[in-house]
Amino acid sequence: MISAGQVAERSASAVLQDEVTAVHGARWIATAVVTVGALNYAYTLILTRLLDVSGYATFAAGQGLIVCTAAVAVVTVPWMLAQALARADSNTQRVEAVRFAVITAILGGTVAAVAVGCVAMQFASMPTTFAIAGATLAIYITRVSAGWLQGTERLRTLGVLTAVEAALKFGVGLFFVAVLGLGETGALVAFAVAVLPYVFFRPRGLHDESRRPWRAVSADRDLWRRAGGVASLQGVVAMLAATDIVLVAVLPTGRAAAASYQAAVMLGRVPLFLAGAVSIAFLPALSRRRAGDPLTASALRMYLTVALPLTVVAATLPSGLLTKIFPPGYSTVATLMACTATAGLALGALALLVTFAQAVNDYACLRTLLVGLALYVTALATGWTTGGVLGMAIGGLCGTVAALILLAVRHAHRHGFGVAERPFSRVVLPLLALAAGLALLRPYPYVWLAAALTITTVALWRFFGKRREPPLPAPAPTPPEGPQGVAGEGADGEPVPEPATPPAGARGTRAAVHDECSVPLLVDAVWRGRVRPADDEELLGALAAARRNQVEGLLARAYPRQLAATLTEVESAAGLFRRNLVESTERLRAAGIPTVLIKADPAGDHVYGNFDLVVPPGRLGAALAALDGWYARRTTYWLERSTKVLLEPPSGPAARLHGSVSWFGVPVVPTERLFARADGHAWLIPCPSDRLRIGLADALFQNLSLDMSELLALRALLHPDIVAEARREAAREGWCAGGRQALSTAVEAMGRLDRGESVPLPLPLPVRTSLRVGAEHSGHLLGEGRVGAATREASLRVPLVVTKRLRRRVS
Repeated sequence: MISAGQVAERSASAVLQDEVTAVHGARWIATAVVTVGALNYAYTLILTRLLDVSGYATFAAGQGLIVCTAAVAVVTVPWMLAQALARADSNTQRVEAVRFAVITAILGGTVAAVAVGCVAMQFASMPTTFAIAGATLAIYITRVSAGWLQGTERLRTLGVLTAVEAALKFGVGLFFVAVLGLGETGALVAFAVAVLPYVFFRPRGLHDESRRPWRAVSADRDLWRRAGGVASLQGVVAMLAATDIVLVAVLPTGRAAAASYQAAVMLGRVPLFLAGAVSIAFLPALSRRRAGDPLTASALRMYLTVALPLTVVAATLPSGLLTKIFPPGYSTVATLMACTATAGLALGALALLVTFAQAVNDYACLRTLLVGLALYVTALATGWTTGGVLGMAIGGLCGTVAALILLAVRHAHRHGFGVAERPFSRVVLPLLALAAGLALLRPYPYVWLAAALTITTVALWRFFGKRREPPLPAPAPTPPEGPQGVAGEGADGEPVPEPATPPAGARGTRAAVHDECSVPLLVDAVWRGRVRPADDEELLGALAAARRNQVEGLLARAYPRQLAATLTEVESAAGLFRRNLVESTERLRAAGIPTVLIKADPAGDHVYGNFDLVVPPGRLGAALAALDGWYARRTTYWLERSTKVLLEPPSGPAARLHGSVSWFGVPVVPTERLFARADGHAWLIPCPSDRLRIGLADALFQNLSLDMSELLALRALLHPDIVAEARREAAREGWCAGGRQALSTAVEAMGRLDRGESVPLPLPLPVRTSLRVGAEHSGHLLGEGRVGAATREASLRVPLVVTKRLRRRVS
């Protein structure tokens, strides 16, 4: 029987996992946003010199219209789809959500294209108007792919695509303007060309078992209500973001003043893009939780960590620096920047609050948003009447802040903002002091520049380079199941007290503090078999290290009383693994498809989220057909689309089917020889030398490290005959030198662990080994005439090494 405390522990662990996924995803998206921002600003600055003032004003107004409508498309279609995918309980619901997203994208894109075309005709030529309308339609249609990636939480891929889109726009736009001489029309056509890569990531792997027609999906009232709510909320936010840009182009003012205002607004909108990155990453997790969840505090903290310093830097830019960046026609940018940058910070915070409301289906906040929009437009009109362009900037700031205050007060009253680890005043007050310091340094541009670079670097490091450990949840009360404080009975029939440690999945601040002194406890208990007394604090750190090394079951068996909850969790996970393994392999065997189980010991603990099965060459499609109905969700990784498929059943670990023993699509161990040398019944097990090579290859070609569970598996295979045979096979496969170096590193670490010495766990492989094996194996493939595989490995090796090193340094 599962106690209430165990239920609370599992719930807390799920919350923490959601937060980790969202935080890492936000970093990927924010990295893309920084790249996009740099490219967009470079694009804007270069166009200020390639286009005359009148042409640039037309381009800026057209870009404002595209950004405005794209802001609606970016959230209406993909966010609705992502929310539906996050909450879907069946494959049929996912199919309906995707179909509905396609319908709304086409219809919404057509309506938006007509609307922006009508507005664009007021200030642009007919070719430019068609360019604006076409770009709007293209953006809407391709947002279905973005929603699919967001909903399946493939945020790294989404971030890369976002950066690629900006790079394409930059290159194509400059080519159209500078080489073909298409002027502002060419600069706007580039928006449509840049979204083409999304076509390659459209939703796949969905099978509608209900065979419902498309018109039945379009009649789903809940989807229409959700789409309408999202479109309404984000439409108002988009209007808040673009109204002033369009108005300043339409109102009777000088082109130079209008262009200066538009340039200042573009520079001041950085926080809005950062808020969008945080929102994209956190929306799926927030959609699965209740209002006022602590995740909202994490999202706000991530936003303020980088948005506040960047706003301070933008608002205090010295006029001397701006005159060197912009041409002479943009003389008033420095005067406007303080207002537009601060308004951008407030607008980003407002967009984040709208995301929180959208995640819990609180579409009633639209009334408050409309009131805020009315205040904003009134402030803009009043400012324009009294002070021209500068008055509009001041009015826009006042109106944005007023709208933010209205929405924040309502949200705090209705939902709250979660539980923050520390007061936000500790973040805000130091930055206000920095703002005052930078303002005093404005007369000294070079000193200001040095200080601004330092502040920006520190802010970006805190956002990207410092991992924030999630807070420990408060212990949940456990109802007594016998004597007070007794949770059950142990194996010897004696009562086992409720463990005093926090949830098994938690790796909180105290775990990080005690981790250094707790790793020796893990080594003694798991590696050396020496169980010594330990208090709960030390065990908490050891358990965190054990989870990173996938040996929590071995640690829990060494301390069965203190880690009773963890032991139960591991045994439950192992039972689900064996059940799913038997079910999947029985289906495949009935279809005449043998399988080889790799990287797993059926007799041991299995706490990983999936297991790996290799099918014979050319049988991957047949294996997928044989397992149809067993799994609820099918996903592929874009670098391994043709060689690997992940099949997720309704519960328990997923089955990862391999068409070959390869990593990132690069074959390493010949599949035919693997099957010929394997042995078993329901599923095959690789022979010892193959197990040794697969373990080393997994470390060399993907993980670039070995955790303790992998070191334990390798230690059991270190027989001279097995090692000699593995070396001969590795030489045949073209990675003998790299394999020998990796094995030497592992054996040296094993000796140190045997002596109780300090070893970093997981054990990173040397960079030279990782680079050498890539060069060695790609050269071998090239010599065999497999040019595509050799090129693929050579091009991926350095990015893989750099990414793994950065991730290890961050963690």
